[in-house]
Amino acid sequence: MASIEDLYSSIANAASNAGAHATLAVHAGQLASAVPGITPEMTNAELQEFFLAHPDMETVAVIKDQAPVGLVNRNIFMEQYSKPFSRELFGKKSCLGFADAAPLIADENTPVEVLVRHAVEPDVRVMKDGFICTRNGKYFGLGTGMSLLKAMSDIEAEKTRQLLSSIDYASAIQQSNLRGSSQELQAAMPAAQLTWLPRDVVGGDCYFFRATRNGIFGAIIDCTGHGVPGAFMTLIALSYLENQIASGAEEPDPGVMLSGLNRYIKKVLGQHREEKQAGGQAVSKSDDGMDAFMFVLTEQGSALHYAGARLELALVQPQAEEVSLFEGDRMGVGYSDTPDDFQFRSHRVRLPAGYRALVTTDGVIDQIGGPKNIAHGRRRLYQLLSDQRALAPREFSSLLLERFAEWQGQQRRRDDVCFLVFAAEGQV
Repeated sequence: MASIEDLYSSIANAASNAGAHATLAVHAGQLASAVPGITPEMTNAELQEFFLAHPDMETVAVIKDQAPVGLVNRNIFMEQYSKPFSRELFGKKSCLGFADAAPLIADENTPVEVLVRHAVEPDVRVMKDGFICTRNGKYFGLGTGMSLLKAMSDIEAEKTRQLLSSIDYASAIQQSNLRGSSQELQAAMPAAQLTWLPRDVVGGDCYFFRATRNGIFGAIIDCTGHGVPGAFMTLIALSYLENQIASGAEEPDPGVMLSGLNRYIKKVLGQHREEKQAGGQAVSKSDDGMDAFMFVLTEQGSALHYAGARLELALVQPQAEEVSLFEGDRMGVGYSDTPDDFQFRSHRVRLPAGYRALVTTDGVIDQIGGPKNIAHGRRRLYQLLSDQRALAPREFSSLLLERFAEWQGQQRRRDDVCFLVFAAEGQV
């Protein structure tokens, strides 16, 4: 099983490796051109002749004892020097009079990101004048504002490319962790229908299934966040369950599994309730966790052993008008305010013949949409389950996705979607 460290490495390396691309200019020296400079002894009349002899140079560095002491902008100089009497007044004076005495000077090893930060400071003219590059304190060449902008743009594009590549790899890791559960579910409950739709490439919803000696253990989990942060949390949950429950093992207790997962998350993330401020609030660098519904379906699907953490199972019977809800505790798993020793309660119930059951995260429930742009809500979801109780799990899941898409309309997806629909064994 791929670990959370694999996912972390795949994302964290994206930024640090951005400079490794062979074609990227990442230091000031790679942007500098070895163009000639002038000395303070050069007069303004001589400087005019210099610019006329070098029409491609927009700026020139003033160098004394091999070190840069100023930078002259061609356009500014020509404009000022062409004014009436300027030649008579300034022609024989030092060119330093028209130089910027405080240009941006950078060593050749200065990172481009640092150059850009200096370039956007007040009263800095890098975009127009460029910058002076040095090597061991001596004049090395000139870089232009446009070359600096292009280099920064190239670096950001490469970072984005590597980040997207890393996220794709993270998606492969996450899906590899889920693949075994999908196969176990298919083998034990072939008529059941599981739907997993992350909002982004990776998601914060996940599931876990393992065949036990006399049934199947299942978990539907909704972790804090979505995208990459949510995916980190799913790997924490899946890693714990993978280590606790082996295929063919004795029936695990869902409440014990939730309680153990709560302690595991709090240990991994350091989210302990006893660390409090004077006002009683938990103190932690993070406050992440998950909602979950865990169960064991035994005896050909007629008995349910379950525990919930802010998620529930909805069930409809052939003749009953009301939807039955099997709820658990109203406490999240792993959050700072959840006691370390909180014991999630397990429940056992007999399931009626001909039932249809649904366990879902809040992705459908919280989605904004419809004619009034409001949340979909539980009532609408469970009404659909009641109205369409005759449909097989696969047919109902397809219908639910159609209705969900209609409800969402042009609204942006708010969250990941994950739900499981199953029926009494033999009822497909």
